[in-house]
Amino acid sequence: MRTVLLSAMLCVMSMFARAQQVPNTIDVIDQAISNVADSVCANVRSDNLKFFVSEHPDRDWAASIIGRRMQKAGRVAHLVRIEDESDVVFSIEDISTRYTLREDSDSILRTIVVKISARNRSASPSGLMLPVPSLRSDHVISRDVAEATQSQQHSGSHGTVPPPPSSFWDDLAQPVIFIAAAATTVLLLFTVRSQ
Repeated sequence: MRTVLLSAMLCVMSMFARAQQVPNTIDVIDQAISNVADSVCANVRSDNLKFFVSEHPDRDWAASIIGRRMQKAGRVAHLVRIEDESDVVFSIEDISTRYTLREDSDSILRTIVVKISARNRSASPSGLMLPVPSLRSDHVISRDVAEATQSQQHSGSHGTVPPPPSSFWDDLAQPVIFIAAAATTVLLLFTVRSQ
């Protein structure tokens, strides 16, 4: 009996631990932007960097992450609002979270994409593209986990979770049964009332 109870507890604990391994969308995006900033710091040797971030709904969020990572790398980082005044230009091409249906209707595929390019304007030749990593992270998760791990704070940290696929029961059988039940109830009420 103890062995069965112990194995059941281990099974439940392993399922709980597995459920905890899905990272939050904000954490994934934050790490990807941090990797881009770290790559730029590794390729640009200046201690004082002025950087510009292109227009995007998540521009301020990305700029704060980039500035924080540059400062952590020992650089003095200044965000400028005019591209011509910058040393490095970050162009946000895509920061998004998307959900797609899977064959198993209980789970969905979460795809997080972070694609940012960086250009060194202070290098020779001016406008030299810097090698930066891009991220495409796929996780198969349940709908509940998708709702729990996304954040409404930023446009790129949430997406539309698709509704579960409809079935024969949802499309045809259930409405027919409800209509038949309502018709039978009305018929019985009028039949009993008329007697």
